[in-house]
Amino acid sequence: MVNFLTPSRNEKTEVGLLVNKSKKRLESLFKEEFEYHHLAVHRSNAFLRRHSDKKIEMFVLFVDLGKSTIMSSDLTQEDFAKIIRMFSQEMAYVIEHYGGLVLKFVGDAVIGYFPSDGKSNKTATKVACCAYAMNHVISDSVNPLLEKEMLPALQIKISADFGINNVVRYGSDKVKSHVDIIGLPINLAAKMQILGNSGIFVVGELVYRQLPQRLRACFKRIRINSNKWPYHEIHTTKIYPVFLAKI
Repeated sequence: MVNFLTPSRNEKTEVGLLVNKSKKRLESLFKEEFEYHHLAVHRSNAFLRRHSDKKIEMFVLFVDLGKSTIMSSDLTQEDFAKIIRMFSQEMAYVIEHYGGLVLKFVGDAVIGYFPSDGKSNKTATKVACCAYAMNHVISDSVNPLLEKEMLPALQIKISADFGINNVVRYGSDKVKSHVDIIGLPINLAAKMQILGNSGIFVVGELVYRQLPQRLRACFKRIRINSNKWPYHEIHTTKIYPVFLAKI
């Protein structure tokens, strides 16, 4: 049986404050005065340009909106756009709150990253708390509002991995050329989405190892055959272990 991720009392209190802040933002969602800040991706771009062509140790986190294709066919374009904007921006706020940066919004997914800065154990805890908070912002803030507006509740899947990624600039212009992150950890974090469900946090072994014992005890290794999960550790043929916990 998979255990629930169990943050400390202070961490749970922090999540409660995040949920309340989200509720206040969303009060005006369906009104004309609704507006979000739009600086999250700009902050990430500035960071990546400062570290262009460098290798950075980081945690990469994916949060994906489930059943978005069904919603796009069942809802009006206006309502679907509001849902995507609300989901994306609320997840961005949570990522930034825990010290992460928002790499990009990709349709119905948000990608964040957390440079370890030599403090991978502390950063791993922040990533786990971020995932926990994301789930509760959706369940305790976003979904009650959607229910009130007669719109479908959201389901999200969250995955993360850890390791060295390369910062790549696609062009010679240091200001305007597109910058991105490439590497095994970001690829594996994306692939882990197929292993998770709503309310489940999936992590690679390198994330699992960095977590404190109290959080590591909440995770269970996924026993999965190589046909569904063929990905292996770098420079080896050993299948890369993956773990999950309820959030």
